[in-house]
Amino acid sequence: MSVTRDPAANKMEMEKPLQLVCNKDGKLQLNPEALKVLQSIEDPMVVVAVIGAARTGKSYLMNCLAGDKKGFSVSSTVQSHTKGIWMWCRSLPQRPNEVLLLLDTEGLGDPEKGDSHNDNSIYSLAILLSSVFIYNGQKNIDQKSLQDLHFVTELSKRILMKSQTDGCNSWDYVRFFPEFVWVIRDLTLEMNINGKDVTLNEYLEHSLKLKDSEVSEQDKKNNELRRCIRDNFPSRRCFAFPTPAFRKKLKQLQEMEDKDLDEDFVTERQNLMDYIHTHKKVKRVVGGQLVTGRRFVELTKAYVGMMEDGVLPCVESCVARLVEVENQAAVDEALKFFDTEMKKFSESGSLTMSKLIENYNARSIEAFNIFHKRSMNDNSGKHIQQLEETMNSTYKSLMAKIKEKSQEQCKALLAKEMSSIKENLASGHYQSPGGFQKLKAELDKAIEQYEEKTKNEMEGWAVLTHFLEEEKPRLYQVQKMHSGMMEEQMCVSAFEEELSRVNHEKEKMEQERKAAEEQRIKKIMEQIRERFEEGKECSMEELKEAMEHARSEMEKYKAEGRMEHAERAQQIYDYLGKKYEEASKWSFMKFIRESAAELRLWWEITG
Repeated sequence: MSVTRDPAANKMEMEKPLQLVCNKDGKLQLNPEALKVLQSIEDPMVVVAVIGAARTGKSYLMNCLAGDKKGFSVSSTVQSHTKGIWMWCRSLPQRPNEVLLLLDTEGLGDPEKGDSHNDNSIYSLAILLSSVFIYNGQKNIDQKSLQDLHFVTELSKRILMKSQTDGCNSWDYVRFFPEFVWVIRDLTLEMNINGKDVTLNEYLEHSLKLKDSEVSEQDKKNNELRRCIRDNFPSRRCFAFPTPAFRKKLKQLQEMEDKDLDEDFVTERQNLMDYIHTHKKVKRVVGGQLVTGRRFVELTKAYVGMMEDGVLPCVESCVARLVEVENQAAVDEALKFFDTEMKKFSESGSLTMSKLIENYNARSIEAFNIFHKRSMNDNSGKHIQQLEETMNSTYKSLMAKIKEKSQEQCKALLAKEMSSIKENLASGHYQSPGGFQKLKAELDKAIEQYEEKTKNEMEGWAVLTHFLEEEKPRLYQVQKMHSGMMEEQMCVSAFEEELSRVNHEKEKMEQERKAAEEQRIKKIMEQIRERFEEGKECSMEELKEAMEHARSEMEKYKAEGRMEHAERAQQIYDYLGKKYEEASKWSFMKFIRESAAELRLWWEITG
């Protein structure tokens, strides 16, 4: 199967769902075909995962979000159809540069499994991978539905934020946890609390308030679940569906037209679809960077790999691995472009120094642009250094090739232009009266013709300088044959002036090369600075949102008289605030000072 895109409509479609994660003998395994499909998606993704009890209509719900009745397998029997995690990539017409990825998970409490550990692994993975997390519950928010979500209270034991825990493992959850959407199916209650009509969102918030009564152990567990949902999920929404049709018709729900369904059911279904399709909750990793199909694959492989090894999935380690893989791929992509372009240049036949510098500067800037488009922010700067060093090595190698070829051509041209002069020097032709003036005139003419033919040659000046230095003894030998001191001095002076002029031209060319190099570095540094500022802004925005959530929950706990929980929310807020302050102080200059040596050198050059 492949992902197809209509370029005119900028629309991406995947023919049918594929199993992403299969559950074999209690072990999670990835489907290579599904990973291949995801690898081809370069757009950011809105990742929606759904969980809930078996045979409660999760797959039907996901098909609605996909806009296709014939997608995820829907069961009308007592046997659950969905095993593991199935995926379906769909276009978002309202958001043409983003992709909707739907994840349908196997049902909670399926008696055919008999393994709660498996459930926990599946749903932990769903939280790690999604940007919107839907719980599909039945009838109303009650103790039974809360018990179905009990795994949320164990997430701190199943998901590590850092490889080296500091006792605050779960305090960063709010930075990367998805939005929480509670969907109530077959709602039977009136939205009324204490005689006052309330919205669905108000009903959800009321249900998540901590209860005073903690008589039983289950009461305590339910309160702990409420707290975990409130503290860890950055936002919460609720949608409620009445029974869509008479019981006898529910078996044909998948095929039924909207006109045959309950009007309120159709309206609320559309409300959910509008929310998912238009709400800008794109999947991001910690640090705020967007997740594309390629990046999603690397995250999934990392998380499932850790689970297979019996290790708790660690967000920090998996994101670090993603950054390494993605940035190395960005380097490879940039170098592929650079090498191709420089090979074209080397085979063009116009291998002059000025054209080499011009071509190298332009292509290296383009290569860095390609790198930045794919890469992820990395404070080490090592991939930037790797890219520059590799391109510079190619440049020097090509320069050596051009230099060698230019030297051969210039020597041949100079030998041709100077052949009669060298013969005359050897034969003593210039030892006659006025020989110096004759030598000077012929030498000036030969040099002029040589310079015209080699004006674009890299080694033109160097070869000429070498020749003039080499011929000095012959000139002095000629001088001794003449007694006219004035004539001798004039000739020596003219000869030295010619050498000085040639050396001056060499220095001028070198200065132009250095100026072009500084301009190239300046433009690359501007690119690096721009990407740094973008990354800093994303990170600070993520932390700011997390802080706002912690502050909001703290105020709610205070209003409920839950001072212990308000104090914990305050601690989380302070913890995040410290990270925000650290991020705000992370300047571009500090990044340069602490990054790769190549960047520090560039910074010194550009000042």
